[in-house]
Amino acid sequence: MNTRIKIGGYVFLMIALASSALFAQVPDQAKVVAGADRAVEKAAKLSPASAPGCAVGISLSGRPVYEKAFGMAEIEHAIPNTPQTIFESGSVAKQFTAAAIILLSLEGKLGLDDAVKKYIPELPDYGAPLTIRHLLNHTGGVRDWGAVLELTGFGRGDRVISQALAMDVITHQKGLDFTPGAEYSYSNSGYTLASTIVERVSKQSLPAFTEERFFKPLGMTHTSWRDDYQRLIPGRAQAYTGSLSGPWRLLMPFMNVYGNGGMLTTVGDWLKWNAMLDSRSMGAPLVDALETTGVLNDGRKITYALGVVVTKDHGHRKVAHGGSTAGYQTFLSRYPDLKLSIAVMCNGSSRNPANIEREIFNEIAGPFPAPTPPDTIELKSEELQKYVALWRNEKTHMPERTVIESGTLRLAGQFPLRPLRDGSFLGGSSRIRFQMGTDGKPVSFETDSGETVNRYVAETQWMATPDELKSFAGVWHSDEADASFTIAVENGQAFFVQRPNTRQPLRPQYKDHFSIGIGSGQIIWATRDSGGRITKLHVGAGRMRDMPFEQVGGK
Repeated sequence: MNTRIKIGGYVFLMIALASSALFAQVPDQAKVVAGADRAVEKAAKLSPASAPGCAVGISLSGRPVYEKAFGMAEIEHAIPNTPQTIFESGSVAKQFTAAAIILLSLEGKLGLDDAVKKYIPELPDYGAPLTIRHLLNHTGGVRDWGAVLELTGFGRGDRVISQALAMDVITHQKGLDFTPGAEYSYSNSGYTLASTIVERVSKQSLPAFTEERFFKPLGMTHTSWRDDYQRLIPGRAQAYTGSLSGPWRLLMPFMNVYGNGGMLTTVGDWLKWNAMLDSRSMGAPLVDALETTGVLNDGRKITYALGVVVTKDHGHRKVAHGGSTAGYQTFLSRYPDLKLSIAVMCNGSSRNPANIEREIFNEIAGPFPAPTPPDTIELKSEELQKYVALWRNEKTHMPERTVIESGTLRLAGQFPLRPLRDGSFLGGSSRIRFQMGTDGKPVSFETDSGETVNRYVAETQWMATPDELKSFAGVWHSDEADASFTIAVENGQAFFVQRPNTRQPLRPQYKDHFSIGIGSGQIIWATRDSGGRITKLHVGAGRMRDMPFEQVGGK
């Protein structure tokens, strides 16, 4: 081999390694503090000081370097938030439940790929293996218990929900939304099941297990679980709903469900947890398992791991999760190559902790070069007109509409669809491809986010006749959901009715499909026999695709 080439290659390698080390070095603390101050001050200025706010904590190399808070922890008594204020975690708690499962697996007491039914035999046989790993990375297809409870007319916030009630709802589900491992679909039910597995295997409650194995060893002295919503928690912020300018109303999570959420903690305690993950002080296998992302049955990879999402942000590996329960909004992130962690906790529903985290990260790790613009082209409004249509999601039955607003094609109420040179469109983070019919108009389109592919088919707006509406009338019941509703038809309008005072108009979409009210996110559709008689109604929502109902007294 030529010696000059050999030496040149060595020098190039050393330069590359040096550049990589420089790129991934721990940020300067002064820059972190100054940048965080700018981002937090910007967030605080969005509302009066008398409004609910947030607490922010940042650590470098496992050491806290920044803590600040703004806004009110309790409006009625004008008590401000502080860095020591206790907030509720929302779904950031999921990684703690996942870690408890992993710890038990490392001790040989269970396997991540064990069948869930081994530990929860009261679950039905779904005809395909449902594993613990499926639960933890949301690929099991288990309907979300909150979405199912809403069918009863008393969902979250309408009644006190206990762990036993949530488990009862889950174990009564005779079917899944899809074959385990086939898709990713976020569901709190998986983590309620996981917390139950922890308790049955360890012979301890999840709060007791995590206190003994995680909170005490790590010095997380302000952390507990909301397993009793009536328990007094000194220093806890109240949660509120309202716009940033007000008015504000209390919005507390009056429930005793935990594992999928329900952690009470501080930004400082969260930084201690992230410090353990960075240092791997409880063992590398724990961290490696937690950060192992899911793989679907067809080989597609997803970014969701076990209670955390693993991505890259401007070249930096990012391990993060957000949370939302009642009025609490939270976000916890960790950038392992930068030894940087950011914790944001808020107590107002209109706060956006993910945006605050984003601003802080940009201030600390930026400035970043402008992204390469997509290869878009201009299409005239008349050329875009053929794409305007009503669409049905083949998986969920949910309607979508494409419209033209100010000369731009967009999904109604969502993002613009920007035409690309290759004939596809860019919508949000997804590539969208229309399939054209023989008449030159699109008959379907697919969205591909890299993880999930959804297909939509063109539909004709359904103008339901009086006789068609009458065929839906009656009382409908689901044993699985333990829920009933009535469809009443009056003066050519169908209504969804439930005791004591629910009455929402049913809005026809396409043949045999209605959306319920405005903004409910629910849809009803019918299946018919060969004679055209309705055999079942189905209700779908974002985290519950298909709950079947049968007519009471029907033949």
